[in-house]
Amino acid sequence: MRAPRRPRGFTLVELLVGTAIGAVVLTGIGLVFVSQAWQYQAHASRRAVQSSVRQALGFVERHVRNAGYGVDPDRAILAYDSFDAASNAHGDGFPDGITVHSRDLYFRRLATEVGSDYLRFDRELQRPLRKGEILLVLCPGAIRYAYVTVGETAPVKATSVKLDTTPVPVDSPSGPPGALFHEQAQLAEDCFHDMEPPVVVKVERASFYVAAFDDDGNPATPGTTPYLMLHRGVDINGDGSIDEADATPIAVGIEQLQVAYILNTLGDTPPPLVGVDDAVPWGESWSTGTPEEDRPRLDDAYASPRRLGSHPANIRQVRLTFVARSTRPDTQRPGDDVLTPGAAGSEGPALPSGSTAWRQLENLGTSPASAFDPRGGGFTRAVMREAIAPKNLLMRSQFIPTHPGGG
Repeated sequence: MRAPRRPRGFTLVELLVGTAIGAVVLTGIGLVFVSQAWQYQAHASRRAVQSSVRQALGFVERHVRNAGYGVDPDRAILAYDSFDAASNAHGDGFPDGITVHSRDLYFRRLATEVGSDYLRFDRELQRPLRKGEILLVLCPGAIRYAYVTVGETAPVKATSVKLDTTPVPVDSPSGPPGALFHEQAQLAEDCFHDMEPPVVVKVERASFYVAAFDDDGNPATPGTTPYLMLHRGVDINGDGSIDEADATPIAVGIEQLQVAYILNTLGDTPPPLVGVDDAVPWGESWSTGTPEEDRPRLDDAYASPRRLGSHPANIRQVRLTFVARSTRPDTQRPGDDVLTPGAAGSEGPALPSGSTAWRQLENLGTSPASAFDPRGGGFTRAVMREAIAPKNLLMRSQFIPTHPGGG
């Protein structure tokens, strides 16, 4: 009878071979997992960038489209070339800023008493009038009117408001309204004190600019994440001053905002494109620096020569270009380049070269500020451009709202 065989284990060679095969299989699985995770992250980042730039453009578009409703066209749209939000001044290589004004659809009061520095209303306020808010006081018939600015916040149920009579502030997208909205001296005219009281409406101000903030908590890299900011020109936080602390972030990763105007023309003449650059005065200096005889007036005919000059009241379209980037860089790729002509992006062909063929970012130049440089750095980027027609700039007369009002 054959003796039973004793059980034996694996030899050392078999163990080594099995371990090697297992390691190869696990490595392959790991590489596939890492690759899929990286691809998912890349696609998620690109979707987030595209969503951010669409959100930014859509939000600004709604305001620009309403610009000039119930507001003189020469102060409906103000633009700022290369605005450095950190220093609240013009800089080199920074994104542009833009401010738009339109009338509030709901606020309406009768001014039972008009003083040089205050207004008294016929009814209580249903919400506060904050410092910096713009009021438009319309004489009966709306032939004469004046823009004034609230000087101190008036609380709910107040029946009067104090006007701002302090020295006119420097025009800025992150500050209070400037000289165009401090016309309280005109309130001395007789029509504001007739038997029929003037009507008071409110003007909404919306300023958009790009600012960088430190989101990673590293003091060695301050101001590294760009945001599109909205500033109402109003003391939102109630600290008594109107500054960058009153701004609200709208979209993260908005790296560039460039503004250009397409102006009116007649017949078959091509409409001129005016980039907001050093040749275009800042903000309100569009109006204050233009000779009085050259400024378009509300009652000018559409074919009037004054409506065909390089003045913001003559804008046919506002062209906005946004660049959004991912919030985190990817060290495995160089990053998209949306500034350099001929540079290839991560997807699609290279951009066309030539100074006239490629005006992606208008007048940004070749040396953007570091926090707003749309080149490389491992960032995924998306570019979106739209030309918006603010139809209200064709308005040819002021008007008094017919609704009973509120607010």
